[in-house]
This record gives sequence, C-alpha cells and structure tokens, in this order.
Amino acid sequence: MQKNIIHPTAIVAHDVELGENNRIGPYSIIGGMGCKVSIGSNNYFGAYNLIGSPAEFATGCPVEAMLDFEQWSAANPSQVSGVKIGDYNVMRDRVSIDAGIKQVTTIANRCYLHSNCLVNHDCQLSEGVVLAPGVISAGTCSFGKYSQIGVNAVLHQGRKVGAFTMVGMNATVTRDVPDFALSYGSPSRTMGVNRIRLARLGISKDDIDATNDFLNGLNQTCPESVLLLLK
Repeated sequence: MQKNIIHPTAIVAHDVELGENNRIGPYSIIGGMGCKVSIGSNNYFGAYNLIGSPAEFATGCPVEAMLDFEQWSAANPSQVSGVKIGDYNVMRDRVSIDAGIKQVTTIANRCYLHSNCLVNHDCQLSEGVVLAPGVISAGTCSFGKYSQIGVNAVLHQGRKVGAFTMVGMNATVTRDVPDFALSYGSPSRTMGVNRIRLARLGISKDDIDATNDFLNGLNQTCPESVLLLLK
C-alpha cells in the first residue's frame, strides 16, 4: 500500500474517503461542511484546490444555519450531496469542484483539469475528459469520454458535451454538443467533425467524412467504426 502525500498546509476533512498514492498540494481544502467527498487512488491535486464546497443552492439556508453548515446539512440531506473522484486524475492549481445537490458531482478516471477550472454542482465528467485552463462549467453539465474543452470556454447550465468532442477556446456553450463534433464560437456552434481526434484513433478518412456528413444532416447513419468508440 502506497501512502498519500498531503502538504502540511492542506486541509483534508476527517470524513473524506481517500484511496492511496494521492498527492495533495499546498493550501488545498478537501471536504468538510457536511459534503461527502470520495477520492480513489493515484490522483494529483495542485495548490489551492477547493473540493467539495457546498453549491450555491445548498447555501441558500437560513442565516443562522451558515454558522454551522455541517449541522444544517445533516438535517437537510436532500439539499446536499457530495463529490466522487476516481483514479489517475490530475487537478492542477486553483481548481474548484462543488458538491452535488441532486446527484454526486463526479470526476471519473484519467481526467485532466488544468488551472483555474470550475466544475459546478452535479456535473458528470466521464473518463479522459480534459478541461483547459480557465474552463467554467455551470451546474448539471455532462461531458462524454475523452472530450476536450478549450481555454476559457464557458458552459451554460445543463449542457451535454458528447464523447470525443473538441470545444474551442473562449467558446460560450449554450446548446448541447453531439458526439465526435468540433464546436467553437460565441455562442458555440457545431462546425463539423473532430477530424484530428478520429484520425488519431485510426478512423479512415472515408469514415471521418461520412461522420462529418452525419453531423451536418446529410447522412442518416454514422459509420460503425466510429460508433464502436462509444462502447
């Protein structure tokens, strides 16, 4: 069993479920205030991370309850959930992941969250998601596996980003992004297929072109070789 390495200035609440071989950097705060946090193994947390803080709705409690949020949340469990983080994830510096309300905010495995990212309440990140520096995701957004979000992109509440997508820098995502798509602009629009990602995965040019036509409504079906990536 490999020990966790926790910087002396970091604060990890007593009720946090922590696997092994995690590294937690200086001045990071994980858990506490009645929000359950579960962390797997082999994760890296940089400096000044804030994991498991209550969402805005959850803090809409009586003023006197704010004096002891942990006690209030125990009495109001339906308004407070938590955070679950899997294995082999990287959270760089100043990453904030808010606790869920209706469901646990989830970071799956092998995700990479660059500095200054905000993942709000109830968000769901599938395996291999990459958030570039400064990405802000409002609550209840979901990210398909191996999706990539560019620098300083902002996502409206409840948006769904499909698997193997690329969202460009500074995008304002106000509508869902389909699987395999390339999306950018403000507001963001689907501009075709994510050709580079599919090519790197060994998809033929013909099938990439066919997927592009599918996303543009010119084909009724997506190639089987591409759909297999979703399994």
